[in-house]
Amino acid sequence: MKLSIEPVIERILERKDKIRIVDLGCGSGEGIELLTHIPPSVPAKTTNKEFVITEGDIEIYEGIDISPGMVEQGKQNYVSMPQAKFLQADLSEGFPLRKDDPYDIYFSSYASLSHLDYAGLEQLTQQIFSHIDGRGYMVFDLHGRYSPEWPGYWSKDCYRSLPYNMAYLLPSQQQNSEKIKWFEVAYYSGSELNGLIESAAKSAGRKAKIITMQDRSIFVGRHMDTCLFKNQKHQIRAEVNRLFERDYRETINGLSLDIDYLQEVKEVNCQVYTRIFDYYNLWQTVINTLQALIAGNNAEVKRIIESSSGKLADDLKMLAWLYRNADRFPAINFWASVMGPQVACVLRNLELSLPQGLGCGHGLFCVVEVEN
Repeated sequence: MKLSIEPVIERILERKDKIRIVDLGCGSGEGIELLTHIPPSVPAKTTNKEFVITEGDIEIYEGIDISPGMVEQGKQNYVSMPQAKFLQADLSEGFPLRKDDPYDIYFSSYASLSHLDYAGLEQLTQQIFSHIDGRGYMVFDLHGRYSPEWPGYWSKDCYRSLPYNMAYLLPSQQQNSEKIKWFEVAYYSGSELNGLIESAAKSAGRKAKIITMQDRSIFVGRHMDTCLFKNQKHQIRAEVNRLFERDYRETINGLSLDIDYLQEVKEVNCQVYTRIFDYYNLWQTVINTLQALIAGNNAEVKRIIESSSGKLADDLKMLAWLYRNADRFPAINFWASVMGPQVACVLRNLELSLPQGLGCGHGLFCVVEVEN
């Protein structure tokens, strides 16, 4: 998400000194933390700043949330930031700041807009597009319907909300489908979101250009590690997160996963199925390379690299060089300090290199540029 928002913020700051932000479904202000901790794309250009924007670069941050408790918590969290305001409002009733001056970024995160049904999101989007004067950006973060987490939803559509839960926050022994709290959210495909954007732009009399539409967390969605939407349980998200832990050791077996269960929904959307399995093959190529390195099978490492192409081949060469030159790094735990984080970055790069999002990740992330 940060990598996609960063060029938008830099573009805005090229034409004005301070930025106006509205956070749609802000919670207790998590968007402030996210937006003010985005590293610059070219660090050499911003040697005087650690991040693209700081709190001082924000003219106003207006957070909107339906929960009075979250709004009150946000006010407490940012009491020392006078330009941070929080408003309790129901976005399903429309955009509540239509009388305010236009904002530069209409931001959302953590799938907050999936809590609206399709009609509610379409109305909100149209009103926001109408509110933009000159040029502005709307950031969507929604649940993707074709995630490997919930194959039972592949045959549904975005016009009817479906059950969701946050039981991934609970210990596995407490993840009982009959006892946890369920609520309904809307799940989107890329084409459905594209249609919503086009419809809203037409109604608002605005030009809307999709800057990026990405599938987010295809294999590391939070419910990959539960059995609440599918029979097969993985620990893949937990294993990838372990790559960044200080006590991580040279164990990669948990990074492999079996997604043959998706064959049952292959005919629902062959394009999505092919996208996921192509991605799976790239993912497995990285794991196979690591296994060959650990086994000292240099011939297999060479074969895998030479049979790969482009950025993946470069990334595999980098991993091989790191592993073979571990003694050059004065780290107590080479895998935790050096190798693990780089493996995670390579796996992340695979997802970032995919074509426009189809809705096959836990999240469907989209940035739209809107002009009069």
